[in-house]
Amino acid sequence: MKSMGEVIKTLMPELISVSEIGRYTCDGCKNEVVVIQSPIVAGPEKGKLIDYKRGCVCWENEQAREAKREQRQLQVKKMFDKYSTVSPDLEKASFENFNMDNSTLEQAFKLSVEYANEFSLDNPKNLLFAGMYGLGKSHLSYSICQALKKRGFISVFISVPKLLTVIKSTYNKNSDFNEAELLNVLSTVDFLALDDIGAEKVRKEEEGDSWATEKLFEIIDGRSGRHTLYTTNLVSDELSRKVGQRNFSRMMMNTKPFRFEGNDYRINNKMF
Repeated sequence: MKSMGEVIKTLMPELISVSEIGRYTCDGCKNEVVVIQSPIVAGPEKGKLIDYKRGCVCWENEQAREAKREQRQLQVKKMFDKYSTVSPDLEKASFENFNMDNSTLEQAFKLSVEYANEFSLDNPKNLLFAGMYGLGKSHLSYSICQALKKRGFISVFISVPKLLTVIKSTYNKNSDFNEAELLNVLSTVDFLALDDIGAEKVRKEEEGDSWATEKLFEIIDGRSGRHTLYTTNLVSDELSRKVGQRNFSRMMMNTKPFRFEGNDYRINNKMF
């Protein structure tokens, strides 16, 4: 196959002088790139020398990555939208309507906004939001998830009890996807918020850890090197006992814990 320079030389030998002025290895695609110089043949800038590059495929590679990413986003959306993994009330949650009625919640808000704004695939960080019911842990977690989606990141928010139900649903022969596909998605999305961890029912098996504990381990272990956020109503000792020491140890790797304090906003000023 003839190069662009060779074609130009063949078609317009008397008008155009094409010359190679350099070569280098592209930092992106690692291909050898040839820099060619030739004059503009018509128009107001006729005769002006311009450089063009041959051999770099970075643009094509980026387009392929973007297409693959869009396909992945559609797969994730199809997988989780079917099961209504977010309650109608929580779907309205955003940073703009978060209720900050004490300094601790203000700190939680600031931490969450910074996390979303500074999110980078090259610098994975985990968060653990702990505290009693009704303080906004899920609200902020979902807000982070939505903010990251707007930035183009593949993000999933799901409560752990609901997640285990979804996993069990894959055992149905009529399921649209199998367990391995679901676990692969959960392990590889850019951001995963596991809400209400520790609230799942755990039935200890005679031979060792429960089914739920094992599934959590597969997900948590698979997310090593990726961004994960956990929320829980338990304190550290309770959570360790509930999910198992092995899971708890994995959860706390590269994880910043933050404890929410305050009054349950769901029942605040509604006591009778």
